[in-house]
Amino acid sequence: MQKTKSKKSRRVYWISTIILIAIATVGWMRFQQALRHWYYLIDLGVWPPPLYFAVSGGLIGILYSLGLVFHIAGQAITPLYVKIITGLLILWLWADRIFFTNQDYFNQLLAGTIFFTVCLLVIGLLLFRKKFYSHKAGGNEPEN
Repeated sequence: MQKTKSKKSRRVYWISTIILIAIATVGWMRFQQALRHWYYLIDLGVWPPPLYFAVSGGLIGILYSLGLVFHIAGQAITPLYVKIITGLLILWLWADRIFFTNQDYFNQLLAGTIFFTVCLLVIGLLLFRKKFYSHKAGGNEPEN
């Protein structure tokens, strides 16, 4: 685990960890529930089909779990990686709402989708910054 210098750094580190765990868990739950209720969803005739829910949930789970591993390991690539996958998640979320939902459902979820988008932007831009990821010991630090 990375060593942090101040209370603020430790607080940001743990908040970031919890958020990555939460998003990855939601993805894995979506994957698990799509597989668990596969035949029920097919019988209901839901659109998109359960395969869409399983694949999208699995991708969210895998990508954010990998981000969590990078974060815990203190990798310098973590801020860029989290920003990229968060941007992809926002694009997918809006494409999903626009192309796979009917107009009434879109209107009902619009406020929640905007709120979720703002939360993801705040997470990606404010919590994950390069200054919170120190170089590995023995790296570019001068010897004294």
